[in-house]
Amino acid sequence: MRFRVSTLISFGFGAVAMATSMIVGGCAQASRPGLANATPVLAESSTLYSLASSSARSTTIYESPTVSFALDRIDQRDLPLDQTYRHTATGKGVTVYVFDGGVSATHPELAGRVRTGYSAFPDDPKVCNPHGTAVAGAIAGSTLGVAPEAEIVDVKMVQCAKLRGTIKAIVDGAHWVIADHQAHPGPAVANWSFIADTSSRIPALDSAVNELRAAGIPVIVSAGNIDIDACRVSPGNALGAIVVGASAVGTEQLADGTVQPIDRRSPGTAYGPCIDLYAPGDSVLLPSLDRDNAPISQLWNGTSMSAGYVSGAVALFLEKHPSATPDEVAVELKRNATTGVIRDTHTPASRMLYVGTRDPRLLAKAAPRR
Repeated sequence: MRFRVSTLISFGFGAVAMATSMIVGGCAQASRPGLANATPVLAESSTLYSLASSSARSTTIYESPTVSFALDRIDQRDLPLDQTYRHTATGKGVTVYVFDGGVSATHPELAGRVRTGYSAFPDDPKVCNPHGTAVAGAIAGSTLGVAPEAEIVDVKMVQCAKLRGTIKAIVDGAHWVIADHQAHPGPAVANWSFIADTSSRIPALDSAVNELRAAGIPVIVSAGNIDIDACRVSPGNALGAIVVGASAVGTEQLADGTVQPIDRRSPGTAYGPCIDLYAPGDSVLLPSLDRDNAPISQLWNGTSMSAGYVSGAVALFLEKHPSATPDEVAVELKRNATTGVIRDTHTPASRMLYVGTRDPRLLAKAAPRR
């Protein structure tokens, strides 16, 4: 049975019918009363720890309390969560190109780190809806993102009136990114939180992935919020793309009646061996915009957000390894991932994104910097 993207797919504030030649984001805001008007309250600043490793080099661990269960999950191997986010870099000096419907440059989670880049529809408003801001927030939000010092470049490929884009917009945006990267050298990542087709490959998108990779830019792609084999979803089936599925934290009851938390594939997420990594994508708290484009925080669902978390993880890695190739990035993500914890992946192997310390035992030796 062949699938095509002709059903209603959530994007931003509404559901949008789309055809196979069009691009949309694959996420929706979760409806939880009151949350849309709430901004998370965190400690005033992160607590910084400095550790000496067994070699002459040192490792810095950034540690802060977090209200984001997603950040909490990806910095530790096992459940339960500990309400803390620990990471060994911040993404400083790394640029992430966000292909989406526009990113708010004034949201407090991102302000000062968003640069306007390419727009396929220059007569449009700069921001179509909150989707791009949420994705950018997963990547680089100051309290809700993986890499809180990474720079975001807005690559707008969605037309606001229709909340969809075109293959040409993606390809032209990719060419602009390559030229911009040459003008602004340094480590960079491309985040593609959209799907284009669920029955065939799209050669133009395959070529765009290849060209970005040849320029030294890894391409992180959402697997899609469709319950089918991810190998059938474009652009996730483009060779060299790093494909991300969405995970969720659930529970199971043991024989003795006790209940324990588990990781599972988020319902309705593409599955199978073409998924390189899973990352949280079920009711994740991220920056957003209300109907008046005022900054808020909301819960979001979908592989778009999961891809954002992985792009943030790549920014952490590239900060320390700025000359790493896209292939080296992919190898590192897989090598460092937590394996075998995701249920219902339809494949013997599964990998959960991990950005924590390499040896958790080092935390016991940590001392606050004075």
